Amino acid sequence: MDRAQTFVETAEQLEACVAAVAQSPRIALDTESDSFHAYYEKVCLLQMATETADFAVDTLALKLDPLLPLLADPAREIILHAAEYDVLCMKRDYGLRFGRIFDTHAAAKALGVEKVGLHNLLADQMGVQLTIDEQRSDWGRRPLTPQQLQYAFADVQYLLPMRDKLAAQLAERGLAAEAEAEFARLIAMAPRAREFDADGWQRMKAARTLDGRGRGVLRELFLLRDRRAREVNRPAFKVLSDLFMSEVARRLPKTEEELLRVPGTSSQTVKKIGVQVLEAVARGLEAEPLAKPRPPVPNGQRFRRGGSGAPPPEVEERYERLRGWRKGRAALRKVEVQVIAPNAVLWAIARVDPRDPLALAQVEGMDAFRIEQYGAEILAVLAQPPPQPEPQPAAKGQQKLF
Repeated sequence: MDRAQTFVETAEQLEACVAAVAQSPRIALDTESDSFHAYYEKVCLLQMATETADFAVDTLALKLDPLLPLLADPAREIILHAAEYDVLCMKRDYGLRFGRIFDTHAAAKALGVEKVGLHNLLADQMGVQLTIDEQRSDWGRRPLTPQQLQYAFADVQYLLPMRDKLAAQLAERGLAAEAEAEFARLIAMAPRAREFDADGWQRMKAARTLDGRGRGVLRELFLLRDRRAREVNRPAFKVLSDLFMSEVARRLPKTEEELLRVPGTSSQTVKKIGVQVLEAVARGLEAEPLAKPRPPVPNGQRFRRGGSGAPPPEVEERYERLRGWRKGRAALRKVEVQVIAPNAVLWAIARVDPRDPLALAQVEGMDAFRIEQYGAEILAVLAQPPPQPEPQPAAKGQQKLF
């Protein structure tokens, strides 16, 4: 594709980029962040494509203030792929709320496309094969390499024509309103402040195989890793690996010589953090042995059923009925269940237990499309009587009265 491509790193280049965006009723957009290389993630590059040109803005060198109002203008459509991450990053770093978006990933899911990754969609919808992959490279390092810029431009330069193909398919199948409802949900998403879970060590596999003393050491190493990651602004997994921490908790080294024999370590690791690791081992051994953690909560479930924080049994029962309905509806449409309704929406319905369309419309996440398409079915599911417990068999030797 023969297009003008500009790496925007000066004020003059940014001014030209802003002028091009201002004249465009729609643009493609993507971001690159340094999440694989920094504890405190930030947007490092903003890519945009108009009908005729591509821009990659160096967000580490330039302020985006002149661009932000253009991206927030609902008169301008912003086309993204897998928009959730970019929406959250732009809100977190710049306070930006997009005015109008089209997400090619969400559109493909609404259409029931099985492979919705960008490379798959470009190959299937546009006949374009992308081979370069720089997703995990260090976008916070300068200068960027030619390969990084090639990858960055490729992420946006085909989105406009692919948007048109997907939009035509949505309109043909009467799914445009459903996709628009999902786009609105994505725009409204709010970033959550990053919080460190001090009990996260319990989700490690080793936490269920170690003894109580080993678990105490594992916890101390887990806390040490996060502290160190914050200090050096590196991802936790690059400070100490799960394998290394698990083996240290199993072997309980007391000296640097013993620490060097632990799988996954190196002389460089020992030099940087060896003393702290040995101190963590000592603290873990001095503490009370820790009990084996309970089995992990299933994916998508925020609580352990019957445990602290779990909703009442009647709410769980309604949720399960709604989940069964959703599974069948998704199978009929040949789409993922989340396209019909996200788990959070089903839980909200189960808690409110609405009995008429007006009450259902007040439930968070029940947009106009879902009310129109699924409202009657949802209310019918909620109106079903809860299942009755099966009668218990008579005890052995007990006489039946009739």
